[in-house]
Amino acid sequence: MVDFCGQTVGGDGMIVRSHADSRKYYFVATGTDCHVTMRAAALKDKVQFQFRFFLVYSLLRMSNGSARASPSQDTPRPPGAHSDPCNAGSYVQFYDGRGLHAEPLGFPLCGKTIPRPVLSTGAHLTLRLVTRGQQPRVDFVGDFTSFRVGFNASECWSEPYFSCHNGKCVPDSLVCDPHGIDNCGDGSDQASGPPANCVSTDRRSGGPGTIGTRTPAEAKTPGTTTVPDLQLLVGNLTCGNEANQKSLVPDVVRPHGSSLGT
Repeated sequence: MVDFCGQTVGGDGMIVRSHADSRKYYFVATGTDCHVTMRAAALKDKVQFQFRFFLVYSLLRMSNGSARASPSQDTPRPPGAHSDPCNAGSYVQFYDGRGLHAEPLGFPLCGKTIPRPVLSTGAHLTLRLVTRGQQPRVDFVGDFTSFRVGFNASECWSEPYFSCHNGKCVPDSLVCDPHGIDNCGDGSDQASGPPANCVSTDRRSGGPGTIGTRTPAEAKTPGTTTVPDLQLLVGNLTCGNEANQKSLVPDVVRPHGSSLGT
């Protein structure tokens, strides 16, 4: 994400990582204020974002000057509370539209608990990352899905969309994807039974792809469906360098500026 600040990315669906070496190193650059707008595949579609891994907080200074690890409050206070739900630490915030002038969706999110899925009301959803306080610790992985509500059958059947059991429709390209991502939200797009009819393909014998991926049973060429990874689209990293990262050891926080271990 930090390599796409201020940009708009779009498509049927995409994996979004906080930085290039997510799940290996923390992102620790202070003073970051980065946002990325996700655009649905069609104007009539909406955007759903689901975190799969989430760790966003800072080491804060207490009044007595001592430092403590604070993953902040995973459950923010109710509307009307004037305190900062993330205790002046790092956070992510969603906006229901294009850019930061759109309406914020809910509270700032922080801590170690995976948040609930976020849905836009239109074709754009903006994700913002802000690092504040002492020694930020940021690492997350999520995915966005372009979807539409398909209770009206013509909304899905007239175009290459898959009808989920829960009434949503997602692009056919996301059905039985190699990453096994539950784009429908009810698992029906990755199910072995109808209507997805995904089948496992064992690739231990060699060739591209991952072991145990699922592909549509009726597909002529198994394994052709893919979900792009946002981080793989960048050539020259702008923020994802060693100076802005630390070894990802959630239970052992290293002092800022210390050497990286193996």
